[in-house]
Amino acid sequence: MAKQCSTHGVHILVYSISSLLLLLASIFILPYASAHGPKSKVGKSPTYTQHTIIPQTSNDVLLNPGKGWVLYGSPYDQSASTMAYATVGYVRYDWSSIEPTEGQYNWSLIDNDLNAWVSQGKQFAFGVMNADSSSKEQYVTPHWVFADGAASVRCTTFDDLTGQTGIQYEPVWDNPVFLQKVKDFLAALAQRYDNNSHIAYIDVRSYGNWGEQHVYGISPSVPLSAAGTQMHIQMYKDAFKHTQIIAPWGTSNYNNTYDWAVNNGVGMRRDGMMVDSNGSELTRAQGKVPSVFEFYGSYQWLNQRGDWNSTKLRQEVEIGTPSYIGMGQWGNDAQAMLSSETTLIHDLANHMGYDFVLNRATIPTNISTNQAMNISLSWSNRGVSYLYKPASVAVALLDNSNNVVQKQWFTGSNPKAWTPGQTTTESAAIAFKGVNVSTYKLAVGLFQNTTDSNPTYKIGNQGRTANGWYVISNNTPVSSNVHCQILLASSPFSIVPINVCQRSRNISLHRSTRIGKKK
Repeated sequence: MAKQCSTHGVHILVYSISSLLLLLASIFILPYASAHGPKSKVGKSPTYTQHTIIPQTSNDVLLNPGKGWVLYGSPYDQSASTMAYATVGYVRYDWSSIEPTEGQYNWSLIDNDLNAWVSQGKQFAFGVMNADSSSKEQYVTPHWVFADGAASVRCTTFDDLTGQTGIQYEPVWDNPVFLQKVKDFLAALAQRYDNNSHIAYIDVRSYGNWGEQHVYGISPSVPLSAAGTQMHIQMYKDAFKHTQIIAPWGTSNYNNTYDWAVNNGVGMRRDGMMVDSNGSELTRAQGKVPSVFEFYGSYQWLNQRGDWNSTKLRQEVEIGTPSYIGMGQWGNDAQAMLSSETTLIHDLANHMGYDFVLNRATIPTNISTNQAMNISLSWSNRGVSYLYKPASVAVALLDNSNNVVQKQWFTGSNPKAWTPGQTTTESAAIAFKGVNVSTYKLAVGLFQNTTDSNPTYKIGNQGRTANGWYVISNNTPVSSNVHCQILLASSPFSIVPINVCQRSRNISLHRSTRIGKKK
């Protein structure tokens, strides 16, 4: 028993002395090793070098969400050439065609057009009118609305594009019965089409000839006050909670109303371009909501009248900063415009709305797995306007087949704030975690939703992969960032190795002390 107790006491003594020596080593030996040993400094992340890459730009036409050329009517009226430049198909309907009987909806008119454009890879936009002097119908607002008590005005219609005249019964635009019927219709319309990801926007067209918030061509219809016009816009706002709505600019009498509209998320459009507008009515929308250019008449009609001028349109795009522009109008008008104005259409396809280009990327020469390393990206917006849809930037490591090995979000990036005509530089600390040691491609992508599998937005650079990433570097080595120094602390009883390792700014001291087994 005495011998066994004595052995136990020696074990305790050895353990105590070893612990003391380990403590002394951490106080005296480690600072000496740090000062006189290898240059890697204990307590700091391993240093890394960076290099700057200037990505090559591209002049290809980029078809992106929230912007682009708009084609009118059916996609079957279009050529492959016009479709190659456009992002949106657009149609206008008479209310009486959609709801011929109260509560009975002919949704197939809208559905068929929507599905036709979506099948061609395009988005869809539309408006529903309550007056239309281009129509021969006497009731664009359904007859049953007036039969239920809404006041009407017998109007003489005139279409200055065709010279057509006729008789049409128009509502009194602020009549309570009429307004309630419109609200009921909009509730049904929104129930069916609000939050449909294939719909780019829906026009506010419940007031005025063609829904343009004026009464030209439907005499003697009486125009609304500014408050009355705001009421019509508000009805659409109340109905559509998720889809972008666009209000036409009608007259300067409503400018305060339009200021209110853009400050409350309502986009603007000007339907008289090339004749009675230079786009300045839409400047109120810049930086807030998207805007739309529509020509006063078809491209061919404007040419025949001598009103067409491509230089003028370029200037007006700089003034009005539209996100969307109609490519001519109905029938074969888009093809006629493209045939004569190919350069214009090519240039404006990217220049309208936003147009992002990666100018410069400063990246690590080597990436250390699990270690946050700074990446800096400089972007320019070559477009005339802002991006108004959600957007997030990500960087990724790709393998040789361009498959994503790992994606990391570029925290703090805000593409919606990238100012037209300016360059924005953003930096983030990115850590690729648990990636196998190898050589990868480093790529960047812009996503509309963080839940999307692949990047959404195209940018004006070369190097785009099939799944939407843009390769910044084809040769980015990834290595382990564990750097260790083995320091030996000796004692009369044993050698105590002290393993000093650096991994992502964390220091671990591993002690190995062998204690004899208790008998």
